[in-house]
Amino acid sequence: MVSVTDSPMARMVHMYYRHLLVPRTNLKPAVSGSHKRPPWPGCTISLSPASHPRQTAAVLALLSLSLLFQACSRVPNTVAVIPRSCGTVLWEPEHAGVAHVARGKGLKVYWNAPPREDDVEGQIHLLEKVLARGYAGVIISPDQTLPLRTPVRRLVSRGLPVVVVGTNLGVLPGAKLSYVLNDDTVGGQIAARRLGKILDGKGSIAILGINPQLTGITVRERSFENTLEREYPGIQVVARRLGYYSVAQEQQVAEDILNRGKPVDAILALSHTSTRGAFYALVEFDKTHSIKLVGFDQDLMPPIRTGDIDSVVMQRSYDMGRVAMELMDAEVHGRTVPGITMLTPMLMTRENIDSAEVRGQLSANWWAIQ
Repeated sequence: MVSVTDSPMARMVHMYYRHLLVPRTNLKPAVSGSHKRPPWPGCTISLSPASHPRQTAAVLALLSLSLLFQACSRVPNTVAVIPRSCGTVLWEPEHAGVAHVARGKGLKVYWNAPPREDDVEGQIHLLEKVLARGYAGVIISPDQTLPLRTPVRRLVSRGLPVVVVGTNLGVLPGAKLSYVLNDDTVGGQIAARRLGKILDGKGSIAILGINPQLTGITVRERSFENTLEREYPGIQVVARRLGYYSVAQEQQVAEDILNRGKPVDAILALSHTSTRGAFYALVEFDKTHSIKLVGFDQDLMPPIRTGDIDSVVMQRSYDMGRVAMELMDAEVHGRTVPGITMLTPMLMTRENIDSAEVRGQLSANWWAIQ
């Protein structure tokens, strides 16, 4: 006897081939007590090999194919990489870094992300897809800290290796969980010393893009203010504003400061979104040269060349991807890896934007052979 269970593949087989395989008189509803279910879905189809040898062979062949298709859908030699978003100067170099290492390790890369950095549900959905399809592991840059804790814990509890890039989730690293982080404490210090230098140790500044939902941003802001207070007491912070994921909202916040706030000599923008928003506001008010802008996370390149943006504290995105894939390969093969790997950020300025060091971190040629 052949039993066809109530699975998506079985339903498809029955839908398209029932007129060839099973005479309607042979369909018997499954009975449980006094409850009778309709013939499909959820029925048991019984075929007698003696009465219907060709039909039985066809069903067996189709069921074997269904099992083969399900097995092929699993990708145990592929690592899923889920950044905060795709197609940006900040995250595409990570793609290049993971791809170049994966190629040398005999691994493949599934690269996907939500279209917006605030789409936390989209990231969680992608993680569920990773678990369902049987990937070798996942490298993720969380959009937010708290909502991603439980999904990541779930993956680790199922034995799936996870490398978290860019944000410390507050979940302790272990045998299947490690971190590759931008050293945001050093980043805050770099930004404070750059502003202290270009303002000659005195003046007033505004801080934009404070985002409590990302631990790295809060670490940057705290480190920046601590360094400023300790090394440049003549510089005062006169405005602090929460960050948004929308450039238009960040621009509006910056325009409000320029239009109605206390006068400022410089702006510190803590994310690539707030950097872009602040730049657009300075352009609108024709203050790109009178008010200095120091940002974080590489995004806008031409204004750095022209001096309209003084500098950007950039993440070493390519190296982060490269290191993350090295750790993933080690975890997949059961080797011990460090729980947290810190990478020091760099200051991108008009003077060094074309240097080999900076250009190496901006490489997005994930298809190129390294």
